Amino acid sequence: MNEKLDKFLTINEYPEDFLVINKANEELKHSGEISSDLVMNNEVLNSEFEIESSSLFSEKQFDTWDRCELFLNEWAKNKGFHLIKDHVTQENGFFCRRTYLYDHEGSYKSNTEKDTVTKKTQCPYLINVPCPKINNIKHSIFINKIVDTHNHPLDRSRIIFEDEKQFTAEMLADVKFMTKSYKFGATVQRKFLESKYSTQTICLKDLYSTIQKFRPNKKSLLNDAAKILYGLI
Repeated sequence: MNEKLDKFLTINEYPEDFLVINKANEELKHSGEISSDLVMNNEVLNSEFEIESSSLFSEKQFDTWDRCELFLNEWAKNKGFHLIKDHVTQENGFFCRRTYLYDHEGSYKSNTEKDTVTKKTQCPYLINVPCPKINNIKHSIFINKIVDTHNHPLDRSRIIFEDEKQFTAEMLADVKFMTKSYKFGATVQRKFLESKYSTQTICLKDLYSTIQKFRPNKKSLLNDAAKILYGLI
């Protein structure tokens, strides 16, 4: 283990003397730098949603899109699959309809003659959710169509595994710190994360992807150069 990692481990071992990680977490919490597409940990549903999650039926009603989406996502996970938003209709900023599909729906069109592997299954599962503008004073949201058909087996264990390997906000803060402050690679970061979060599954592919999110890309470097040039003018 190299000198930089030893220093980082010491920082985490004695938080009363070295508050670097706590400070990084606070900065991320207030700055909002970890966007929703990075935070892999979904919000835990409250008890009301946990109770409701056992039933899905046509004409089921919600008072907000957020509550609707939380319910649908949790319900699907309990059944052994994920949902994605396929089509969103809005008028003047008002969401009129959303369509949810199985996350591996559709078919894959390859641009090569080589044999390819795809997760696409052409699954017909579908949920239509409108929010009518007429005769709907409370802007209530209704489920008006469910195509409850799958052309593949459902696997709840896959969903559980995917949830278990999701990075927590604290882990993301550590990866950001190690990537930006010390330029550590995936191998060193994985050893550190496995040591600090011994009960967490660390998938190397997910770690690579997360590290790339915090590394400067060509666009960000150009923006930084432009800011420096602007300051010199």
